[in-house]
Amino acid sequence: MPLLLDLDNTLLPSKLAYEFAIEKLAEDWSQKNFGTDFLELYEKARKEVKNQLSFHSSNRLRILCFKLMLEKKTKGLESKIIKDILWLDDRYFLHFESFLQNQKKKPDYTKELFPRLVQISEREPVFLVTNETLRTQLLKLQNFFPPEFRYQLITSEEVGFEKPSTEFFSYVLRKVDAKREDCLMVGDNWEDDILGAAKHGITAVHLKSQFGEKSALEPVKIPDSKEFPFGSKIYSSTNVLDSLDFVWDRLSQSQK
Repeated sequence: MPLLLDLDNTLLPSKLAYEFAIEKLAEDWSQKNFGTDFLELYEKARKEVKNQLSFHSSNRLRILCFKLMLEKKTKGLESKIIKDILWLDDRYFLHFESFLQNQKKKPDYTKELFPRLVQISEREPVFLVTNETLRTQLLKLQNFFPPEFRYQLITSEEVGFEKPSTEFFSYVLRKVDAKREDCLMVGDNWEDDILGAAKHGITAVHLKSQFGEKSALEPVKIPDSKEFPFGSKIYSSTNVLDSLDFVWDRLSQSQK
């Protein structure tokens, strides 16, 4: 029974890591005497990149924002600007990785989440399915998870399409080489992870918070619609540990 896991804000605190890295980068920008307008310029550049590349995984690349920011600030792209673009990108990932390295030491991860993930991965195949670029996700994996956790990674960059598209989930089902009804999906994004999986016949667990109050999973009513032709089920969870316990129970039942 393959387990499909979203990565960002499901297993690791990507949003917090992004925010930390950008805040530290604003300090670097100021110390470099580029000014005090980093956050304003970054937000404008981020919106422009997202609009331009709304259907492409590269819309998540921060280096595109850094290039756009410096182009507008200097009215062109010269050799000095190239160095500064690469410098910003290096500093961004330095801060990002540093945050994850500190977060993974917390007991919620070392004593709770990681042991559960290792336990499941020793029993059934685990696939991390994400809307991101490959390099970014590899850096997260390298800096966060214990080596005993076994998984395969599928990114939207290698697929060419993002969740919740049919192209993405069709690729995933071919990759896992299993029946859709035998798969389980856990993710935090309602549209991308949950509805995307359910529309393709995959039972899905919607994670509303990573480490919220622990409680039993609640079934979610799926609209009687042609968009859900496979009769899949959706559950709601407020804690990733409860979600993984649910997965473990399903695995145990399937092997009886």
